[in-house]
Amino acid sequence: MSLFGWLGLLSPGALWAFAILPALLGAYLARERPRQATVSSVLALRALHVMRGQRFGGRPRLAWTFFLELLALAIAALATAGPYVLSRGAPIAVVLDNSAAMEALIPAGKTRFEAAVGAVDDALRESDGGAVTVYTTAPQPRALGAALDGAAAARAAIAHARPVDAPDDPAALATLLGQLNADGRLGRIIYAGYRPIAAPAPARFRQIAIADPIPNYAIGRFTLSRETFGAAELHASLTVANLSPAPATLKVALEGDGKPLGTEQAQAAAGATATLDFPRLPAANVYRAELAPADGFMLDNAAYATGSSVKPVALLFVSPTPADGASLAGIPGIAVTARTPDQYTPRDVAACDVAIFEYAAPKELPAVNALLVMPPPGDPVFGLSAAAAPHVEIANWPAVNPLTDGVNFRLLNIRSGEYFGVHPWLDPVVSGPGGGLLLSGVRGGHRYIVAGFNPFPYLGRGNLPMSILTLNLLSELAGLGAHAGGYRTGEAWIVPAGVTRIVTPAGDRAPVTAGALYTASAQGVYQLAGASGAPVLRAVNLSDLSVSDLQNAPPIAIAPAPRVAAPGGSAVHQPLAPYLLAAILGLIVFESLFVYRRRRAMA
Repeated sequence: MSLFGWLGLLSPGALWAFAILPALLGAYLARERPRQATVSSVLALRALHVMRGQRFGGRPRLAWTFFLELLALAIAALATAGPYVLSRGAPIAVVLDNSAAMEALIPAGKTRFEAAVGAVDDALRESDGGAVTVYTTAPQPRALGAALDGAAAARAAIAHARPVDAPDDPAALATLLGQLNADGRLGRIIYAGYRPIAAPAPARFRQIAIADPIPNYAIGRFTLSRETFGAAELHASLTVANLSPAPATLKVALEGDGKPLGTEQAQAAAGATATLDFPRLPAANVYRAELAPADGFMLDNAAYATGSSVKPVALLFVSPTPADGASLAGIPGIAVTARTPDQYTPRDVAACDVAIFEYAAPKELPAVNALLVMPPPGDPVFGLSAAAAPHVEIANWPAVNPLTDGVNFRLLNIRSGEYFGVHPWLDPVVSGPGGGLLLSGVRGGHRYIVAGFNPFPYLGRGNLPMSILTLNLLSELAGLGAHAGGYRTGEAWIVPAGVTRIVTPAGDRAPVTAGALYTASAQGVYQLAGASGAPVLRAVNLSDLSVSDLQNAPPIAIAPAPRVAAPGGSAVHQPLAPYLLAAILGLIVFESLFVYRRRRAMA
């Protein structure tokens, strides 16, 4: 409620507290008024005191202390209504860069973010008391709540802001700054960050550049892969970068579940990258890589990966003898679903990565990589021409080919099979006297392999040459095994089905809903947990060498925008309650000192 345009009350309903003021007068009327009396004994004096203490009414004798206490009580009643005064000042927008690059140390011994917060704090001390809206930049630009009343409240909000491990979005940041530039109500726009504003900067912008060039060494992509089937070991590959002006030796130490697994190093020229490989890694839940030498930006000196990120290949096995497909279930990295030809439908293909048809053929071209083993004659989809052979002889195979790598074809003992004739788009890889035995080709972006002999069931070491060939076939169809490089900070991903909470690297538990988007803003390993089962681990890394390049910061271009109006004033509520409370305490102290001095004088 506004009283005079410049004075208002936040809670005008609290003015009922003024109703207690007459109670102070009643207390004075009930107070014993001193009179002179002659008594014969102390007992009579006490009786007279009791009777006169119960008297009420009469002519009040109000001392000046009564009016002092009445004033203090009235001020207290007014304070309950929340009085304030209105002042006017131009609104201010503060854009504070809290992205990952702001965690780098500057020569002064503090982070870029700490330097930015201090500079913004100093700039706000010079403001004229207008409303302040504070924005942060990462993972996406957003306002820290509504506009704040005055610079003091804004400085308090900025003091509680923290940087995140996610990079900023340059396009989104440029859009925000352009929108603020087009807002004619704003008097000033304070921007503090490591990305400079391209010249010429708009007049209302006060730029606080925290962009000292800093040499840095970084880990980029950290991937795990299963290069061949049949082996539980994984292969790690890391990209490292020398983002400094001088050559350097970059060394990476890798550990799995806290146990050292080895080190690799590489020489990297200034501004160059290198790849480090760690083959045949033992199985572990969490892998952590640490880069040396250390530098002022520790976030990209570490990277994480999880063994569960190497997704098993979903294999569909269609055969009148599904037990042959069951023999593949023991191969690490494979999840087998077996179907008979009668049970198979084209919908089954949508749920698999690789399809195998043994003694069968699909009625339409599968939309996944597929292997056909001795398909029946008259197949209308592939149009193969085949001639049965009671005994198969292998005469030709390439020395260098993913399908034949490591296979000793002289030791293969194939009892029976079929030779294939010339095909329009399937080329022979392995052939014999009667034609092709192993055909391979690409159609519609998918790879198809046709075998004129049966490599199943999979016997492992019981038939090593055939097992190696089988693993080569599966590796080629699955793209050398599934691999994963984890997820990036600031990247939104869909919460998997069955997950009800996510535990962050800091140990915080966040309830989530399956199918919703979740953005990980901190680097580390997240636990995706549900109502049952063990949590699924997911690694999240910065993994952005453009952010790690602390020597070059591309400027932000702000599109010129017309001023829609002159900067106007905004009403700022200045509460009066603290001042009223101080006045009440002052009145109480003054009265106490006076009464104390009077009693001392009487004594």
